[in-house]
Amino acid sequence: MEKSILLVSDNANLLKRLRQIMADWQVISSPTYLPDFLLNRDNQTLIILDLDHFFSLGHRIDTLILMRQQFRGPLLAIHRKKLGISMLYDVFDRYHFDELLSLEMGNRELRARIQQKIWRCYQPQSESREMLNTGRLQVDFQHYMVTINGRQLTMGPVDFRLLVYFMQHENVVLTRNQIAESVWRNGRDSTLRSIDSHISKLRKLIEIDAKNPQCLKTVRGFGYIFKSPSEEAQARN
Repeated sequence: MEKSILLVSDNANLLKRLRQIMADWQVISSPTYLPDFLLNRDNQTLIILDLDHFFSLGHRIDTLILMRQQFRGPLLAIHRKKLGISMLYDVFDRYHFDELLSLEMGNRELRARIQQKIWRCYQPQSESREMLNTGRLQVDFQHYMVTINGRQLTMGPVDFRLLVYFMQHENVVLTRNQIAESVWRNGRDSTLRSIDSHISKLRKLIEIDAKNPQCLKTVRGFGYIFKSPSEEAQARN
């Protein structure tokens, strides 16, 4: 899986430093927050916001709340200027950042703090299980492979993540907003509009008759519900 760090800053020296201490990660930078960076990604992603740069641009403080709403992965802030006690508390209590870093930290401490947040967010989830089964449908997390009745399916990372989300919530009606927030990690209109096309792709892969779905059904006025493929049905697939 691709491992990416987005540094929201115009500090070239900080970018160079992060690339040195996080050499096994792809580190990119942007002077402004990029919500599109999070779309259609099935990877390990981390965001580091340069607070000094953020405040120098006069951004509205509500942007920090928006970042946390759109991004569920590790969200870290870094600064050099001394923060007021109120802002210090707000970083965690109001904006729900996962860590506050200082440019005064040595490279070893900086890397250790970043790595700990990565481990906390991604490692337990990936190590907690290797297989997921519902009926004849099986997901192998170790190899990122999906099979139905023993036949391997070919799908992209977004469709893989979408299918896993449905399998994890079998027999539960899921709204489009819930799907968008959990799979794409944002509820933008463009994301909501794209859900139908991905549902259509999944039906072509897992249903006997995609036009008459028995597994992935539409619940009119609410959203979708996933029912595991029966052994009898999949034996005929």
